[in-house]
Amino acid sequence: MATLSRNICFLTNSSYRLTHTASFFLKRKVKLPKQPSMISPYIIGPFLKEFPVYREPRPLADRIYEEIEQKEEVEPKLKIILLETVDELGVAGDVIETDRDYARFHLISAKKAAYADEFNLKRYRDLIDSGDKQVGPSSAFVMPTIKRLSKEVIVVTVNDQNSWTLSKNHVRIALRAAGYFVPNECITLPKTEINGPNIERYQGKDFAVTITINQQEQVNVRCLIHHKGLPLRVDWDREPRFVALPEEQGDILGKMPVKEAIQEDDL
Repeated sequence: MATLSRNICFLTNSSYRLTHTASFFLKRKVKLPKQPSMISPYIIGPFLKEFPVYREPRPLADRIYEEIEQKEEVEPKLKIILLETVDELGVAGDVIETDRDYARFHLISAKKAAYADEFNLKRYRDLIDSGDKQVGPSSAFVMPTIKRLSKEVIVVTVNDQNSWTLSKNHVRIALRAAGYFVPNECITLPKTEINGPNIERYQGKDFAVTITINQQEQVNVRCLIHHKGLPLRVDWDREPRFVALPEEQGDILGKMPVKEAIQEDDL
């Protein structure tokens, strides 16, 4: 059975546009001849008493199809004005479209948004036009990103034989391996230079870097130095933590969240 899909929009007597998602199926107009079952009632033990007769298809009739339409009504999104920043949705002053129930029961009822009708568009014109001048997060995704980065432990892999000095490239590549694309200009390294290889002093120990987002927000990210060729401990991303630069970053790393140690019951 072949399937074709298309979206259909049309106006109704109501005040908003209804959207229908329609699926079109091509179905044979003439049924195929019924084929015999693979399990024959004439088979007794190892002996086949009668062979089922295979019915040949009819070439012309089997190529005749009829189109069957199945419609599914989809309620349109609601246009609203955000009065404050909503994570992963928008910042104050953004005019967006979102799910109607979510807008009514979670945003408008909590006074986080207003209907984007003619009256409210005039009422909140200054907020809408403020744009980048609005005080608050630079993006709707900033706060979720900060929360996620602050809980991460980024493994920075360094060479265990050749000499090296920790640079922004090391951190950038480690962040990329963890799924974050961060340019060098957004990374701030510790003031104290970290040189290696120095397995006794730095292996498996933490240091913090500062990442700047949209030239406005900043977040401290925990990194772990790992010499290539050496095994990582089982609980490398959990307590206990070991600080590479205790004098400079002991307080910073002590305030950052970290997963609890693995209990014996969890093993």
